[in-house]
Amino acid sequence: MRPLLLLIAMLAGCGREEARQAPLPSQVYVWQRSWKPEVSAAVRSARWDAMHVLAAELSMRKGKPETTVIAPDCQVLAESGMNVGAVLRVHASVGKGGWNDALTQELQRLCTDTVARFKTEGVRLTELQLDYDCAESRLPEYARLLGVLQTDVPLCITALPAWLRQDAARDLLKRAPGYVLQVHSLHLPRQGGVIGLMDMKETREAVRRAVAMGVPFRVALPTYSCIVEFDDGGQIRDIHGEDLPAGFAVGARHYAVLDSDAYALSALMADWRAHAPGLMQSVIWYRLPVSSDRLNWPPGLLERVARGDTLQRGWEAAARLTPEGHHEIILLQKGEAPDDLPREVQVSWTGAAAEASDGLRGYVVQQQAPGHLTLRLAHPSYFARLRSGQQITAGWLRLPEGQTAGQHIRLIR
Repeated sequence: MRPLLLLIAMLAGCGREEARQAPLPSQVYVWQRSWKPEVSAAVRSARWDAMHVLAAELSMRKGKPETTVIAPDCQVLAESGMNVGAVLRVHASVGKGGWNDALTQELQRLCTDTVARFKTEGVRLTELQLDYDCAESRLPEYARLLGVLQTDVPLCITALPAWLRQDAARDLLKRAPGYVLQVHSLHLPRQGGVIGLMDMKETREAVRRAVAMGVPFRVALPTYSCIVEFDDGGQIRDIHGEDLPAGFAVGARHYAVLDSDAYALSALMADWRAHAPGLMQSVIWYRLPVSSDRLNWPPGLLERVARGDTLQRGWEAAARLTPEGHHEIILLQKGEAPDDLPREVQVSWTGAAAEASDGLRGYVVQQQAPGHLTLRLAHPSYFARLRSGQQITAGWLRLPEGQTAGQHIRLIR
């Protein structure tokens, strides 16, 4: 090659991210605070590159640090033979007033005890992970804290995309052997507004910034649903992202449902498994589906999404005549993953206008004319995605005697 051409080739390669040489692995979080038999069963049947288990939480109570220790089924973890990470959840309130010697010593003790506890039980512990949503203004202090902590296994941290815009982030992230970039639950909705758990455009931008940091990282992606409850003034009263309280009735409250879009995430994984940047080491899914988990994907779906399978959508609609003479509009979800309810249902028939009609399950009658009825979902954020095989009654109508509904039903997403 001529010298000039060689120089051009070298310049063209400058700053280019190294191409991916192997498929992107998937890991998973196990976030249950109470390990019931169904949690152990889910772990026993799981096959992932690694599992990251919530091991303890550090919070503040009346101005003093308070530790909550989680007791996972270490026998099942040990028998799985998988690499395991122990996660310490450090609440933001802990470092709100600064990390003094007493707090630092408490965290050091928790790190040491957690590592010893897992190793004593025969768990293949490969890392300790700090899940701490540090304020951006305190990132330098967090970096100093990491420089003080001593552990027998690698100490990794979670990071928020907003950190990557701060000059102090580079020094912080380089103090750990790697970090987990959390790209879900970054925004909370306003009452009446719809915000998903994850924004694809923001996610890709966060990954671009992470690559620019030059530090190996993993990306945490969601599998769960979240119910945000509002008070009468429209302010957030509570957030339910791990389970619903006993007797919780959403019908009597102001709320919004945020879901993880399996279709979009599967397409993202198909792209990343082939083209993810070399610094992206793996994806960690939050969280492992368990049969009793009402705010998570059904068991089996996560494996397909992690592989980047092409998931097929599918809805069926029909008009069913009731003994009372009404025609009920039935929507059946036949896709391969939970899906949003159609925004609009258009029913048409040959003949006169309906004598009576109404919407159900959040649908309202938007338009009515001879031979036509339109139902529209009034508040999409109020309803979780419907799982495959589930059906709802979107509305009903009563036609003049001798006429039949359902000649044509059109669903609009």
